[in-house]
Amino acid sequence: MIRNPTSRPTIPRLPLALIALIILGAIFATPPLHDAATHTLVPPAHLHHPFGYLLGAPLFGIWDTVSLLTVSQHYAVLASLLLLYLARRVHAVRTVRRELAADPSTAEEAAHPGFSVMPAVLELGGAVVFLIALLAFYAAAVFLPRPMTAIRLDDPDLLAVDFHSHTNHSHDGWSRFTAARNRAWHEGGGFDAAYITDHYTWAGVDDAAPANPARAAARTVMLSGMEVRLRNRHVNLLGDRVRYTFALDSTWHHLDPDSIAAAQERGAAPATILYTIPGPLDQIVPLEPGSPAGVVGVELSDGAPRGLEQVKAERAEILAIADRLDLAVVAGSNLHGWGRTVAAWSVMRVPGWRDMSPEELGGAIEAALHRDRRRAVTVVERRMPYHNGSRIGIAATVPWLLWEHFRMLTVAERASWVAWIGIFAMLRNALRRLATKSGARRAAPREP
Repeated sequence: MIRNPTSRPTIPRLPLALIALIILGAIFATPPLHDAATHTLVPPAHLHHPFGYLLGAPLFGIWDTVSLLTVSQHYAVLASLLLLYLARRVHAVRTVRRELAADPSTAEEAAHPGFSVMPAVLELGGAVVFLIALLAFYAAAVFLPRPMTAIRLDDPDLLAVDFHSHTNHSHDGWSRFTAARNRAWHEGGGFDAAYITDHYTWAGVDDAAPANPARAAARTVMLSGMEVRLRNRHVNLLGDRVRYTFALDSTWHHLDPDSIAAAQERGAAPATILYTIPGPLDQIVPLEPGSPAGVVGVELSDGAPRGLEQVKAERAEILAIADRLDLAVVAGSNLHGWGRTVAAWSVMRVPGWRDMSPEELGGAIEAALHRDRRRAVTVVERRMPYHNGSRIGIAATVPWLLWEHFRMLTVAERASWVAWIGIFAMLRNALRRLATKSGARRAAPREP
């Protein structure tokens, strides 16, 4: 007879492992934010979790971590989980076969060629269900609304800016991601200002501008920008469209550098152009006297998976170029309407920005970029491990991510984890008691 797994006590390994991770993570805790350029702490900045986030911190925190992975890390996580599933099922099948073979009453049946047909069908069905559940978990992280982790800056002269975001007016944006939803996303992430840089259109800016506050501190200010091609590379234009429309082709796809140069010779204000990632680093042309259509900054963080991959893999090269060409390094969410996680914030010092109008704030941000260049922005990034091309690092992605995730939890998040583990344990015990009672009632002899 096959042994009944409910007839013997079992140790709840997963809850115990999670409790151990929570305790060890607290002992070896590390801050979740750092300067993306220097990897040092940023004292004026800390993360804020709303109460709704803390209620579901285990799930929301894991979704945040998944949303911050690069392309190669996503592949590593999916491959690791599939291998773990297969290893577990192979172990379970072998265990059942050994128990069947050890029982004389079932040994002949287990040896029959047709014995494995039905279990194979069930295993295939289970694998399909597992894969669907895994993809559904990823899809939920992308599409479901949830409370967001925000940044809080303790210095009143500092502000958090996003230099790269889109609305439904971009061809690759979510059709329901309006300018109002774009603003709500940035408010949830703690941004004080955000540029709408739709592809080849200012329509998103036009939708957002009427809802801007009279005073910048009142709510997140949406500023004017557009993503175009310059020398066949994607860049973001910042500021009023009047400064750029004359230099765009009829489709507004391409910016003509000669037209920008001619305008500056006539006394026009310098263009404010940022180089976006992903993109080849050897194509960066800086703004300088010989190239008036050059860029004043380059992204050191881009929130899309491909962008995250490049900025992490080539961070040293980006910083070297920024230092050599005196370029600001900035963060852009590259938001298209999916996900609820901020990878990094551009933090700038603009004294008195809280009392400025949106137009004044936009002008002050551009002025700081041109004046201070490399010193204008500090990219405050959520700290995440990266393999740096190491095969061992890629293979260890899942345990490494888990360890770092539990090291960066706040006290409130740890309390939420412990509470949910307790709830899980109580529900598990209650279901086991119900199953035991139900089995006892079925096994009890019926009175005549």
